[in-house]
Amino acid sequence: HEIVRRKILHDQQAVTQLSFEAPDFLRDELLNNVRAHLPEGYDMTHFTPTYRPWQQRLAFVPEGDLFAGISAGKASMVTDEIETFTETGVVTKGGEVIDADIVITATGFNLCVLGGIDFSRDGEPIDVADTVTWRGMMFTGVPNLLWVFGYFRASWTLRADLIADLVCRLLDTMAERGATKVGPELRPEDAGMAIGSWVDPDNFNPGYLVRSEHLLPRAGDKPEWQHTQDYWTERHTLPDEDFTDGCL
Repeated sequence: HEIVRRKILHDQQAVTQLSFEAPDFLRDELLNNVRAHLPEGYDMTHFTPTYRPWQQRLAFVPEGDLFAGISAGKASMVTDEIETFTETGVVTKGGEVIDADIVITATGFNLCVLGGIDFSRDGEPIDVADTVTWRGMMFTGVPNLLWVFGYFRASWTLRADLIADLVCRLLDTMAERGATKVGPELRPEDAGMAIGSWVDPDNFNPGYLVRSEHLLPRAGDKPEWQHTQDYWTERHTLPDEDFTDGCL
């Protein structure tokens, strides 16, 4: 089990690294695999997004069933934006008319940040968009609240496990000090720190995340004030967090 788990993690990291260091090569490799399952001369623009591989989610096609359906004439692929709906279907911005008996809207959801809960402190409402995240899990000015948020490109539970361990150590540390409250605060050396998006859009920018950016906490330009989405770094930094660097 451990060997298989490590291999999957290694392969995921290798693909992610290629998406940053050699995106054109990775795009060609992915499209060549798709092309091999499609009829000769098929228009590959419908499988070629405008963004870098893994800048948004990669689609997994089990057993190539979608491509088999296209090759058999049972399905077709059109990648475009909808200009308008008509009585008989849709018209794309590229001018293609697509007739349809049923249109299923399967994209465009909006994130419900922190479960949509209205948090307050001493009677004053808290807007997490006005806070800076600590390690992507706690927010400045908000005590005793920790958000479990996993990885976009790897198993969600990998980070949930790391966070669970950190929380237990943090609670033990609080008990040792007789503390009942903990929260992150920007340090004097963080004054003037550049503040940006919770997740760098050049790293990961699906529509649902970009649309909800105004609801999410902010991030700094130092590792302790970022949500890095980097398991291979956090597997060392989170277990080694000593809670004495002045952030908490």
